[in-house]
Order: sequence, then C-alpha cells, then structure tokens
Amino acid sequence: MRTLWAIRVALRAAWAVLRQNRWRSLLTLAICGLGTAGVILAGVLGKSNVAQMQERIRSLGGGLVVVSPNKLPTSPGRQRQIEHFISLEPEDATTLKDRIPHIQSAVPVGARNTTVRHERNTSRVRLLGTTPEYARVRSFPLAQGRFFNTTDAAERVIVLGHAVSRELAPEGLKPGDIVALGGQPYEVIGVLQPQGVNFAGEDEDHQVFIPLDAYRQRIANRLWLSLLYLQLTPDADSAHVTRQVQSLLHDRHGRWRDQMDDVVLRDFAELSAQQSGLLLTAVWAVSIISGLLLLLGVVGIGTLMLLVVRQRRAEIGLRRALGATPTDIAVQFLVEGLALSGVGVMAGVLVGVGGAVGFQAMRSTNADLDLRLIGLAVSISLFACALACLLPAITAARMEPAAALRS
Repeated sequence: MRTLWAIRVALRAAWAVLRQNRWRSLLTLAICGLGTAGVILAGVLGKSNVAQMQERIRSLGGGLVVVSPNKLPTSPGRQRQIEHFISLEPEDATTLKDRIPHIQSAVPVGARNTTVRHERNTSRVRLLGTTPEYARVRSFPLAQGRFFNTTDAAERVIVLGHAVSRELAPEGLKPGDIVALGGQPYEVIGVLQPQGVNFAGEDEDHQVFIPLDAYRQRIANRLWLSLLYLQLTPDADSAHVTRQVQSLLHDRHGRWRDQMDDVVLRDFAELSAQQSGLLLTAVWAVSIISGLLLLLGVVGIGTLMLLVVRQRRAEIGLRRALGATPTDIAVQFLVEGLALSGVGVMAGVLVGVGGAVGFQAMRSTNADLDLRLIGLAVSISLFACALACLLPAITAARMEPAAALRS
C-alpha cells in the first residue's frame, strides 16, 4: 500500500515537473520519442525487406538470368552515337535454349518508350514486345483478362500495366477496350496487377505488352532485343550457366578473344540481394540516427532530473527530517524520471506504429507488425532512461538533511 502511495506521489510530482519546465520537458520527450519511433521503423524496414526479397526469389521457381546489351567503350575523337552494342537478336534466345540444357525458358524482349492513347487521355509508357512466356517467367499476375498466347503472334492486342489502365480511364480500362498505339488501334486483352519498381529502377506499372511478332512488324523495322530473360532449371548452377551463356554469345556474335563482351549477364537473385543490401544500408542509417536521438533524449532527461533535484533541495531536506530514508528519496526521483520517460516513449510508439503501417500500405508488403519488436524498442528506451535517472536519484538520496534545509 505504501509503495502504491509513493508511486502516486511520484507521478504527481512528475506532472508538476513537466508543467514547471514545459518547453525543456517537451523537447526532451520529443527527442526520446523520436528515438523510440526510429527503432520501430528500422525493425519494420528490415523485416519488410527480407520478406520482399524472399517472396521475389520464391516466385521465380528456378533462377532467372537477365541478358542485356553492354555499354559501348568511349572512342577519343569520335562522338558516341549510341550507348549500347546492337547485337542481341531473337535467334540468340532459340540458340541458348537449344544448346544449354539447364535453360528452361528463353524470353526475348524488345523495348522502347512511346505513347498510348484512349479517347482524349494519353499515357507515356514503356512498350515491350515479347513472347507469351513472359508473364510466367516474371510471375506477373493479371487483374483482368489474359496475357497473349501463340495465336496472337501478329495480332494487334495489348496488355496494360496497372498504372497505364488508370491513367487512360479514371475507372480503369477493361478487356475489349481499344487503345491507340503508333497510330493503330489495339484491343486490350488484359490488365496486370500492381507490380511496383523492378531491379533496374523502372516502374513496371507504366508498361504495356504486345506480341513480339507484332512489335517486329508494326513498331521496329529491324528487331534488336533490349533484354533476354533466361529461366534456369531448379537444379542449375547459375554461375556455371552464366559462364556458358557468356561464352556462347561471345562466339555467336563474332567477338575476338581479347575484345570486350557485347552483352552483360546478371543473376536476378543477385540483383535482389543487391537491392536488399542497399535497403539494409538505409535501415542501418535509420537505426544509427534513432540511437543518437535516443541518446540525446536520455541525456536530456538526466539533465532535467538533475535540475529538478537542485530546485527541490529544501523538499528533500524536509522529507529526510520527517523520517524518509535515502531509498525513499531515490525511488521517488527514479519513478518521476521514468514517468516522464514513459510519456515520451509511448508517444514514440504511436508515431512508430503509425509510420510502419503507412510504410507497409505504400509498398504493399506482407510483413506484419511484430509486437516483440515494439516491446524490445520500449524496453531499450525505458532501460536507457532508467540509467539516466539513476544518477539524479542517487544524488538526491545522498543529500544531508541539514545541508538541504539550509539551502
């Protein structure tokens, strides 16, 4: 009963301290709360990143290797006309699939930027000419309709990205609608679900897809590939297959032994890991900044409590003269400090949880908010604040009653 009474008195005293040192207290609690919120957000960022990377790799089935044209070397005295080699052809996809056993699918892609129009609305998009296997290899789910098949090879049919569908019509286009591409009408046969940004930093919701033959005949006079997706079998050694592909394309394109390769190969799992590494770096940066903010908040609370101890020397002396023990005095100021810290930590929890929910909603991630993470952040914050309040509490407990009363 006495303990509850002491805690109640300490909480009232903490509120009085907060009102007496209003601005200093609010600033200290805000910094402490930001540190707690940062710890929660850093944990959510890390967990969401790991979950997203695992989902990407799992959705691929086997490994996925991306082949793209290499950058041209600079030549002194000659203005560079193009940025990449022009040598990757659709026949390369057939050759690789036939001659390398561990390649399950080879999907050629020709790409360029263009404009799609529907009635009075237009959208600047990335046009991809590809084969029906593209949706399966890239694990692109459809929101409406279907992806094109082999019977649509030279037909004017088109599959829209989610953002393109919404830009061309407020309610979104649906299968059967007609859009204009290159001055010709194309029938919409499907609309993709939202995909987000790919490994190259491109918004895949602003893409449209047509059959490769239609792209060759109606868009490009001579078809050179922009990308080539190679899906490997589940038991394939991606590093070994990558070397085989590099060697085969080197010979097929007539490159000399000492010449640089005209194509670049990238393992999709490696690219996902690189993206994860970048995001983990951001997580570490947020964690360090959060730790510094929490440290500033802890120092602020400790300084504030030391100031309170000095201002209340007469009260401490009077309590000691009336029979309060040093332990009673220490507990009083320790509880006051923890009460002040608790206000800032709880505010930080609210900010951190709100920020985590907003982050997950924006990125459409499946990582749930971990209650253990919130508990860990609160425990770390309160423990650090308790250490900060320990010195003022010991200082108050060691005051001599006579000296305190004379002050």
